[in-house]
Amino acid sequence: MGRANASSRGFTLIETLVAMVLLSLLMISGTLAYDYFMQNWQRNKGLSDSTLERHHLLSLVQKVTQNTYAKAVQEGDGDYGFYFLGRENGFTAVSRISVQNPSASAVYRIFREPDGQGNYQLVYEEAVLQSSALVDASQELPFNFRRVLYSNVSAIDFNYYGYASLTERNMTVAADMGDTYSLEWFNDYDGMQRFLHPQAIQVDMNGFYWFIEVPDAVEEALSRYIRDV
Repeated sequence: MGRANASSRGFTLIETLVAMVLLSLLMISGTLAYDYFMQNWQRNKGLSDSTLERHHLLSLVQKVTQNTYAKAVQEGDGDYGFYFLGRENGFTAVSRISVQNPSASAVYRIFREPDGQGNYQLVYEEAVLQSSALVDASQELPFNFRRVLYSNVSAIDFNYYGYASLTERNMTVAADMGDTYSLEWFNDYDGMQRFLHPQAIQVDMNGFYWFIEVPDAVEEALSRYIRDV
C-alpha cells in the first residue's frame, strides 16, 4: 500500500516553481534570439538595398557619360564653341540622355568635393533639357539633381585628351596642309576657348581610372554656325 501512494505522488510546489522558472528563461532566451535575428535581418536588408540602389545609380550615370556628345553653342552675339568645361577638379558636359529622364538630354557635371575629413567625394549633378534647348554658353540651367557617387577617396584628378585647338585638329585631319599635331592630355580644357571638344575624359580616383570617350563630331556640330571647319 505504501508503494502505491509513492508512485501516485504529484509535483511539489518547489518543483513546479523551478519548472516555471526554467520555462520562463527559455521563453526569454527565445524572444531575445528572435529580436537579435530580426535586427540583423533588417540591418542586412538595409545594406543590401543601399548597395543595389548605388549600383543602379552608377549604371545610370555610366550610361549618361557614354552618351556624351560634342554640343556647339554660341556665346554672346556670335562667338561659337563647344559646351564643355574641364578643370582639374571636375568637368561639365552634355549627354543625349539623363538619369532622371532617359528620353531627355541633359547637361551634367562630375566633380570632386572635400568631405571635411581630409578626403574627397565624387559628386554627380545634372540639369535636364526637357523643356528648353541649350543654345548659349552662359545659359542658366536648373541643376536640381545631385548624388554622391564615391566617398572617402584620398585623391581625385581629372584629365582631358584632345587637340590643343580646332586649327591643329583640322590640319591634322586634312593631313595635306603641312604640320600635323598629336592628341595630348590636358588638365584644363575649355571648349569655348579652344573651339573644340576633348575626345576623352579621364577620372583618376586614387589609381582607379574611369575613361569617358567622346565622339569626334566637329563638322556636324559646327555646321549650323559655319560652313568650313
